[in-house]
Amino acid sequence: MDEKESRMRRIVVLLAAWLAPGLPASAGDGSWTQLDAWKGGVQWVTTVERGRWQLGSSAGRDDGEWWARGSVMRTWTAGPDRAPWKLRAGLAFKAEQIRPRERQDHAHASCLSEGADRCAAWDAGLQIEADRWAEYGGWGTFLMGQWTDIDNAALAVAGLTHKASGIGAQLSLWHEDGGKVTPTIMLSAPAGKRLSLRAGHKFVEDETFVGFSFSTY
Repeated sequence: MDEKESRMRRIVVLLAAWLAPGLPASAGDGSWTQLDAWKGGVQWVTTVERGRWQLGSSAGRDDGEWWARGSVMRTWTAGPDRAPWKLRAGLAFKAEQIRPRERQDHAHASCLSEGADRCAAWDAGLQIEADRWAEYGGWGTFLMGQWTDIDNAALAVAGLTHKASGIGAQLSLWHEDGGKVTPTIMLSAPAGKRLSLRAGHKFVEDETFVGFSFSTY
C-alpha cells in the first residue's frame, strides 16, 4: 500500500469516527491566541473552540522562510467529569516557503518561475490530539499530546500553574521528520484578566523568545 492510499484510508476512518456514536462529544466555547518573537523569527498561534469543533491556525517566520498551518478537529471526552480528557481528531493543512532545490522533497510544490529564489510547498493530512486540565489543591496541571501525519510531526506539552498567582511553567517537546527533538521551557505571568506575558528558551536552536497570550476560556 503506497502512502497516498494509506492516507485516504485514514481519512475514511476519520470521517466515520466523526459521524459514528460512541464517546460523548464535548461542547465548549472559547479561544486562545499567543504571539512569540525571537531574534530569528516570530510565531503566532490561535485556536477557537465552538461546540464540538476546534479550529486551529498558526503561522511564523524562521530562518527567513514563512510557514502556516491549520486544522479542524472534532472533540470527544473521556474520564471523570471533574477533569476529563479531551480527545480530538480531524484534518490538518500546511503551507511553507521553500528553496527551489527542495521541490523534489515535497509531493506538492511550485515556483512562480524557473528562476525564482523562493517556492511554495503544501500538504494536507490527519491530526489527533489529547489534552487534560486538572486541579490539585492550589495547583493546576495541563497535559497535551498531538500528532499529524504531515511530516510525522509530534508535540508533547506538560504545564504547571499556581492558581493563586497565575504564574505558570511549561515544558514542551517537538519533533518532525528531518529534524531533532526540540525541548522548550516557558514561564508565564498574568498581566490582566485574560492577558499573560510569556518568556522561554528553545534549547536545540539556542533561542530565547518573549511574547504574550490571550484567552477567553
